[in-house]
Amino acid sequence: MRKELIGLDHLMISTPDLPAIRACYQRLGFSVTPMRTNEPMGGGRTGGRGGNHLVLFRPTDDRMTNFLEFAYADPAHAVPYMRDLLGRRPALAMIVHAATDLPALDQAWQAAGFPPCMYYELDTDYRDPEDGTVDRIHFRVLVPDAPRGPLTFNACEVMDRSHYLRPGWIAHENGAEYWAAATVATGDLPAMRAHFAAIYGIDPAPEGPVSVTMGDQSLSAVTPASFAATYGDAARRADGSAAELAVELRIASAERARAVLSRNGVAFQDAGRRLIVPATEAGGIVLVLAEAG
Repeated sequence: MRKELIGLDHLMISTPDLPAIRACYQRLGFSVTPMRTNEPMGGGRTGGRGGNHLVLFRPTDDRMTNFLEFAYADPAHAVPYMRDLLGRRPALAMIVHAATDLPALDQAWQAAGFPPCMYYELDTDYRDPEDGTVDRIHFRVLVPDAPRGPLTFNACEVMDRSHYLRPGWIAHENGAEYWAAATVATGDLPAMRAHFAAIYGIDPAPEGPVSVTMGDQSLSAVTPASFAATYGDAARRADGSAAELAVELRIASAERARAVLSRNGVAFQDAGRRLIVPATEAGGIVLVLAEAG
């Protein structure tokens, strides 16, 4: 494993409709941040509607954050890279790694065959449009300027985590604590195997699923057939297409989560300590709420 990589920090998930995805996840019992505009996504001063909502969790490492980022790129205003990255059905658009020594990591990735990353630092205040609270956002990030194989990735170093640790945002009615696992369906598993080897500096198993675990989070890639076999009818979006991403969250209590979902009329598969929310109910991805152990 590359020594500069600390862990799997957060998941950027493409969405076609920001208001709808916020309402969807609030119905599932999550706290969801207000929309934050993003100029590369075609928001802010561009005059467009691009931006994101975050579902924030308690980090499992004090050098990281832990959240789901639902992101939308306004086609008429976003930069081409973000428009292409996010202009798809709901899926894992990017895996964002927590890292240290970003210049050294960039050199390691270049040695593995990737083109150089751009280096970007943001240090700004964020004013909550709903309650007026002002947080500081300060991070450094290695930003790819073009797609890099079957899974887009970058790396960040968060200098101030206060924005991501606001108590009202990391507490969820359904008892969700943190995201623990993400599984993506890929039509080219050998290419993904080589991709993981280059990103992480590892030698993946030659057969079967491709997987990496860092701390309390794991990322896996499987064939579409395997994904469908695992999740069955839950792996079908509202438009009839096949879901490509499943995210597993650790929850405090299946009983608590079950009560919230049932009260809100959410259809789900009840497997005792694991509740599977189908893609039709979770914004186009499969969501698994699972007790630890």
